[in-house]
Amino acid sequence: MQFGLFYEWPNPTIRNWKTLFEEGVEQIQYSEEMGFDYCLIAEHHFSNYGNSPAPLMQALYIGQRTKRIKIATGIIVVPIWDPLRLSEEVAVLDNLIDGRFICGVGRGYQPHEFARFGITVPESRQRFSESLDVMIKAWTQDESFTYNGEYVKIPNEVTVWPKPLQKPHPPLWLAGTSIDSMQLAAKWDMMPVTTGLLGGDGMRAHLTSLIHARMDLGKDIHGIELGMQAITHVAPTDEEAREQIEYARWQNRAGRALGRLEVTNGRVDVKPYEGEPDDDRFMERLYFGSPETVIAKFKRAAELGVTHVSCWSMFGGLEHEKIMRSIRLMGEEVIPALKDVHPPTGLEDELAKTSKITQEDLQSARSGPAPSDVPT
Repeated sequence: MQFGLFYEWPNPTIRNWKTLFEEGVEQIQYSEEMGFDYCLIAEHHFSNYGNSPAPLMQALYIGQRTKRIKIATGIIVVPIWDPLRLSEEVAVLDNLIDGRFICGVGRGYQPHEFARFGITVPESRQRFSESLDVMIKAWTQDESFTYNGEYVKIPNEVTVWPKPLQKPHPPLWLAGTSIDSMQLAAKWDMMPVTTGLLGGDGMRAHLTSLIHARMDLGKDIHGIELGMQAITHVAPTDEEAREQIEYARWQNRAGRALGRLEVTNGRVDVKPYEGEPDDDRFMERLYFGSPETVIAKFKRAAELGVTHVSCWSMFGGLEHEKIMRSIRLMGEEVIPALKDVHPPTGLEDELAKTSKITQEDLQSARSGPAPSDVPT
């Protein structure tokens, strides 16, 4: 398995942004020292749910302060960007950090953010598909091209320079939990990123959907990579880790409030809600515990097909010192125990024999709330 840290810089108490951001950078630098493979930088706008509005600028800053780890976006909300400008900026970034960039993309999911960019949620799916098509052309074609989509229109011939350092382009990761997303992932050979909040049945359903999508395209189904975002906190004991549950609750409640447009003066209205899981049920979705407990949880994820774990460790205002300790315990005990752990041999063939997954199947398989940064 590979491990990374996921960042969107939540800011419950409206702390100084530079101080908050630099704490994240220090954590990422330490994670490189402790053996992590990558970091993920989210894109969020206009609320304290996540203070990460310039993911490519932030990625460049972090890339200049690290040496080895991959720098990924998790994710760029593609529909709010001009695809030509985005193609250029990604290519420049990949060159400036020596080919260490992973381009995580997604449709986005927050009406609060879309509305302020003049975009609706329903149109975002088609905008995303058209923009991704343009981005691939921009990175891989030396010849000029035009484009005439429903939303993206490039009437004048254009060639984009520079090209990315990585060929044909940086690896593409896709945040998404719909049938359409799995089909796009299959088409463009992207690694889908799901979430531990969906539970085991949900993750298995997403992998099954991806396998069938690749089969429909005549593509190989073996060696598939699957990413999982996991709210993670490692402490010396299970009890001490559990004491941090209220920070995770803030993040979960904040995401729900943002999706319901419960935002005042840029602050999400965080409060308990009807049907909220109790502590025991919520803990089942979290990757909290002692090193031994967290190792066991990640091994179960690998059995479901997960190859990449993005640890969401800065959540809900959790203190910097506790995050640094969690990173240390991950590096000293958890990661070494899991480096050679892989999904079971034959899992893809087993899932290929099952029935095709429908969107209704995906919805019913979820045993938890929709992920915070993965569109449905």
